[in-house]
Amino acid sequence: MDSTQERCRHLRQLQNNLIHELQQLQKDLNLEEYEGVGNPIQTINIVKSLQKTLQTIEVELEKCSPDV
Repeated sequence: MDSTQERCRHLRQLQNNLIHELQQLQKDLNLEEYEGVGNPIQTINIVKSLQKTLQTIEVELEKCSPDV
C-alpha cells in the first residue's frame, strides 16, 4: 500500500473515531445540562475543538480518491 493510500486510510479511521467521540460528548453534555453537574463550558470547548479538527480531516479526505 503506498503512502497516499495509507494516509487516506488513517484519515478515514480518525474521522470515524472523532465522529464517535463527538456523539458521545454531545450525549454527556446533554446529561450534564439536564443534571446540572460537570463543567458544560469545558465540554463545549472540547466539542468545538474536535469539530474544527474533523473539518480539517474532511478537507484532507477530499484529496483522497473514493476507492482508497
